Amino acid sequence: MRSLFGFGTKTDDASAASKHSEKAAEDNTAAAAATATEKQPAQPAILPILSCPAPSDSSALQEIKPLNDDEQKVLDKIKADIPELIKDLPPIDPEAEKYIDPEVPLDIEGWLTDECLARYVRARKGVYEDTKKALRKTIEWRASVRPHALRPDVVELENRTGKMYFNGFDRFSRPVIYMYNHRQNTKDPDNQIRWVIYTLELCIRHMCPGVEKVTLAIDATQWGFSSSVSIGTAKKFLDILGNHYPERLGRAVIFMPPKFFVAFYSLVSPFIDPVTKAKVAFVNPNSPPTAQAVQQQQQQAEGSGSPWIAVEDCFDRDLLEKDCYGSWAFQYDHKTYWGAIESEFAELKAEMISKQNAANSQETKQ
Repeated sequence: MRSLFGFGTKTDDASAASKHSEKAAEDNTAAAAATATEKQPAQPAILPILSCPAPSDSSALQEIKPLNDDEQKVLDKIKADIPELIKDLPPIDPEAEKYIDPEVPLDIEGWLTDECLARYVRARKGVYEDTKKALRKTIEWRASVRPHALRPDVVELENRTGKMYFNGFDRFSRPVIYMYNHRQNTKDPDNQIRWVIYTLELCIRHMCPGVEKVTLAIDATQWGFSSSVSIGTAKKFLDILGNHYPERLGRAVIFMPPKFFVAFYSLVSPFIDPVTKAKVAFVNPNSPPTAQAVQQQQQQAEGSGSPWIAVEDCFDRDLLEKDCYGSWAFQYDHKTYWGAIESEFAELKAEMISKQNAANSQETKQ
């Protein structure tokens, strides 16, 4: 009875003392271990891959579709029109001016490469007037909005959670843009669009020779309406992509799309250009691409018309993030990633200013 009320016998007291001593020793050991853990340096974050890798197989590079004879004639006519196309450009838009670095020069002539012109010719089906009109529209947009000069600090908030970013390349050496819908952290549609534009410009600057397109790796496993951009924002993004970045999308690969995601896709798909729509693919990385699995997945797509593919059709799993069902142990660390973004922009700015100074010096000599 005494033990029931906490007094105990001498034997019980000795036993209790012994257990107390053991517990104290365990606590001391745990505290020492915790202190040692605190003293150990944190594992360094894995750096993002922003530089074009040297392909082990040149045939793996995304092939650029050559122009046919009629399209080449249109391109030649457009090249002759360049002085007219870049004449009387609009000033910087007052609203856009708030978000750019004014020291980054505008280099429209440098942007108008043969490869650029060819993309517009292909996108406008080789129709001369349509191609010329589309080019002038983009030239005016680039002159007034200056997408290449967007400052990193303007869009930094948009990616603090790592919801969308360029990191690495697919098996065709195309830049990969990862999109994690469930990491959505902002509501401002205009700044969301600025971050999309910034990311596209970043990818284009780091494309391998012979590559013109990007690949989107979209994780839809935790997709939900509450964290999705509005249909209006999605449409605006598609308009910018189609009008000002034609022929830039290689693949949009959607991982593990739930049925309600497919329903949402069916809402926005009417606004997608048929050529762009054909580039959308669904993937179930946990399912082997057997005929039966593909058939079941096609039924799940509910008539969306988007093909189901295997991961290996587009990616090397060793270079695909684990968060997107690959084997690469990359974890988004904002401080590390944004440090790389700021350094890249500083280098771009210095390079463009140096190029402009060299051009001005050459003109002075002439």
